[in-house]
Parts: sequence; structure tokens; C-alpha cells
Amino acid sequence: MNKIPVIGTAVVNGSHWVHRLISSVDYPVENFVIFDNNGKGELIEELDNIAKMNHPMIDKITVCHMPSNIGVSGAWNLIIKSYMKSPYWIISNHDVAFTPGFLKEMYEAAKDPTVGMVHGKAGDFGLGGYDLFLIKDWVVQEYGLFDENFYPAYCEDADYVMRFVHRPIKAIHGLRTPYLHGYGTDYYETGSQTAKSDPELRKKLTEINTKNFEYMSEKWGPNWRTCWPYIFPFDKGDSEIGRTTYNLKYVREKHLGF
Repeated sequence: MNKIPVIGTAVVNGSHWVHRLISSVDYPVENFVIFDNNGKGELIEELDNIAKMNHPMIDKITVCHMPSNIGVSGAWNLIIKSYMKSPYWIISNHDVAFTPGFLKEMYEAAKDPTVGMVHGKAGDFGLGGYDLFLIKDWVVQEYGLFDENFYPAYCEDADYVMRFVHRPIKAIHGLRTPYLHGYGTDYYETGSQTAKSDPELRKKLTEINTKNFEYMSEKWGPNWRTCWPYIFPFDKGDSEIGRTTYNLKYVREKHLGF
């Protein structure tokens, strides 16, 4: 049976959600990578124990303990960079759980070479949710990595959506099989478990969200929320699709093999 090459997630708090996520895997996976974005050493032991799980469907579980929080987009980019030769990557929130058959459906959907992204759910405006999604290598090559200026979180997904408005790709915006997010099935019902478990962090993220909205308007124009952004970021008349300079094809040519 063919396997999913990579599933990656990042976690700030609530390692029990990661345990649930991995335990829900019911389709063969080569690599499952966890980026410990806690930055305070609070999850090291728990995540290292999770990595020791003898999961029958996962060949290898890897935990990377970051010395400090690098943000959502930074972690997503590291998932991609760490497995640069992968044809695609499944990126998941840590508080998600797969229901039986979900990963198989996502795997089958990714077989279509013309499909660039597969989203677990339709998300905002039916443009695809980013709490659980699959992204192909050719999309990263053509549209870039995620903008790490949206540190630590919020709007990194909206920024990526803007890149497709004038240069659309074929994407699947929602699968038939459901999945869990937090205690329910919908992010908008359960909210961010990262923020819920830490009131002080939640307050900071709310303030940061305002700043990231300002950056979105600077980058994509005042009408980005109506899905009519600038053709090019910062209204520049060139081919720069985002502030990412990672040439996947070029880097792959120099891969060391380990």
C-alpha cells in the first residue's frame, strides 16, 4: 500500500491533543513530525514519550524542540523544508483528530496531479480551511512558502489565499469524511485550544491579530477582505507572489541525501 509521505504539526501547549492526533492515524504514513513551539521546555518529556509510540501505521515519529516560539507560519515552513523532497505535505493543527477513512480520502484526492491543495473543510468563504490541509510541491514552487511576518499567528492562511485570487489553482475545498477539531467537529464552534488553555496568551494573540490585519492591508490592499487584493504584493508590478525566496526546485538539486 502506498503511504502518505509527511504529516506535520506544531504545538505550544496541550500535548494531550498531539497524542490524540497521532492515535487517530489510520492510514500508512512515512513521517510524522512535531514541532515543539512551546519555547519554555514544558513539553519536552511529554512529546518525547509520544515520539516513542509504536504506531503500526507510522514509520517514523520525529519531535523537534524549538529554542523559542517561531510562530505558525515558521513551523509550517519547517515542515516543508525538513522534507523538501516530498511531493506533498499534510499540515495539521495539533488539536485535530482524524476520523476513520479521512486520511485515505485525502490520499486519494492528492493522486490527481492537477490538484494543488486539498483542504479538510471549506473554511472561510469556501476557499479552504487551514487547520488541516495538504499542499503539493509545485504549489510551494510557484506560490512560495508561508509569510513569517505573520508571527506568531493569524492571517498566514488568508495571505496564502490572496495569492490564488488572480492566479487560481485547482483545489479541493473540503472532503466528505469529517474530522475533529478540539472537542467538536468545527473550529468555529470549539475555537483555538492553544489560546483557550492560556488566558494571558489569548489576550496577546488578540492584540497581535490587529497588527497582522494591518500588515495584510499593507501587503494586499484595503480590499483584501472582499477577495479583491492587489495583483502583486505591496502593489508592485512584478512577479513576486510573496515575501518568500525559497526556490524548492533549486534547493532540491543540492540535497545532501540526509
